[in-house]
Amino acid sequence: MLDHYRDLLRFYKRIIIVSMICAASLAWMGNTVLLNTSPAYKSTVTMNMQPSEEELAFNRTFMGVSQFNPATIITQTHIEVLLSRPVAERTLDLLLAQADGEQALPEPGLFDAIKGFLWRTYVRLNYGTFKEVDERTQLVNLVHDSIEVEFVEGSYILNLTAQSEFPTLAARIANAYAQAYVDLTRQEFSSGAGKLADLVRKLKVEREGELRDLLVERERVREELNINDLWQEADVLLLSRSATQQDIDDDVIELQLRKNELAKLKEQLDGGRASQPVARVEEEIRQREARLDLRRQALARTDKQLSEQAEKERSLKQLEARYEAVQLDLDELRDRLVNLEMSEATILSQIQVINPATPALYPSFPKVLVNTVIATIVGALAVIMPVILIDVVGMRVRTYSDLQSILGGHALPSARKGMERPGLARWRTGRMSGLSREFRNFSEQFGRRMSTEDHWTKEHIFVTGFLPYEEIKRLRDVVAMAVEHSNPRRNGDAPYVITAIAPVASVQDWDELPDGPIILGVPPAQVDALEIRELQTVGQDNPRKPFMLIWN
Repeated sequence: MLDHYRDLLRFYKRIIIVSMICAASLAWMGNTVLLNTSPAYKSTVTMNMQPSEEELAFNRTFMGVSQFNPATIITQTHIEVLLSRPVAERTLDLLLAQADGEQALPEPGLFDAIKGFLWRTYVRLNYGTFKEVDERTQLVNLVHDSIEVEFVEGSYILNLTAQSEFPTLAARIANAYAQAYVDLTRQEFSSGAGKLADLVRKLKVEREGELRDLLVERERVREELNINDLWQEADVLLLSRSATQQDIDDDVIELQLRKNELAKLKEQLDGGRASQPVARVEEEIRQREARLDLRRQALARTDKQLSEQAEKERSLKQLEARYEAVQLDLDELRDRLVNLEMSEATILSQIQVINPATPALYPSFPKVLVNTVIATIVGALAVIMPVILIDVVGMRVRTYSDLQSILGGHALPSARKGMERPGLARWRTGRMSGLSREFRNFSEQFGRRMSTEDHWTKEHIFVTGFLPYEEIKRLRDVVAMAVEHSNPRRNGDAPYVITAIAPVASVQDWDELPDGPIILGVPPAQVDALEIRELQTVGQDNPRKPFMLIWN
């Protein structure tokens, strides 16, 4: 298979070489013209974006949840903002401001006019019309189209590249674009932070007013409910109730003891009621019962006061809860206001230009040598690929491998005009034979094929083919040299008669030819495989199988 494609490329080598030379010449001339008329210089500025607290919080929340890098998502958002039209317009304003008083750029020349004409023609062919835009819009579009943005994966570093025909202008565009992005970002952040700070200040004033109102209401409630120290009063009442309850318990015990004592006295005195001890105990019991009633009334009053105290405590607790909630909101608003003021103060360092752009020494496009080499390769492939495609789908015989697949051993190696002439290999050590390596290989294989069927015993060798007669005679000369090289006759032996006969189409009767092998030359890519199969055997009375070879 490799030999097949090698022979195929050898057959089309002239076309391939011409295609390579033409492609290389066109590429060299075109790139040289572009290099002198419209080179492309690139300048890159590197920026670093310090993430905000919200972005860092997003990173911490998002990390590990998805396959995407959160830094990449945030950076892509910044890139979209960077490529927006407001940034391009701001860049143009900066460039125009810098251009005041500086040397103007060269006026558009013939090449620019040609490019403009081609662009207008392209637009008209696509959309049917070409609409002129104002000069500022053209400049904004030019600035926007000259920008490329890349970012370092997994980081907040951006590389902004500007392209122009002039190295100084490319560097100025890159630096101005970066500065415009920084300015607009700071301006938008300052505007948003200012509005948010004003809103926070307004809410802070409202919360402070609510806090003052709650303080006034708390004092009013204290005055209405006659509250001096709610917790101390509650403690005093609880202590008083506890003491009263203890006294009641003691009175109940003493009362029960006196009743028991009275019962024993009556039993001892046989139920007597008028005795002095009985009267004294009964009086003491009545006094203790009266005192017990008074203490129970005092306990009820204390419980009532505690109930009232609890009601006051509930009212005051509601106010305290509202007060604490408002105070908490106020503290959060104060913290947020401080953060906003600090962010507004530190935003100047959030987006930094790490490495400003400088004018390039050499253009990035065109690279004449690289493009010429690429064009040379493309020129070769432009011929090789169609050749391979035609060879795959076609039925014509082009190489020795094609003949071998049809004829088997009756296919001879390919031959060409001048193959017997030695090349550079002649001057190498051991290559002083005067014949080329290609011809020696052909002669050796030709001799082996002739000897396998005893054709060296025949006196005649006939040469013909699908060729003009002049080409058949040239093929006859090559065959004669191959015969002389592979099987030279000794002294006294009759030489072989090598005859160039008419082309195949002119041969009327193969049997008229004397006995001897037939060598048939086939021009590449001109004869179908069906014709080759029809000539595998020629002659009726003396059938012979001719040898065939590709003659180029």
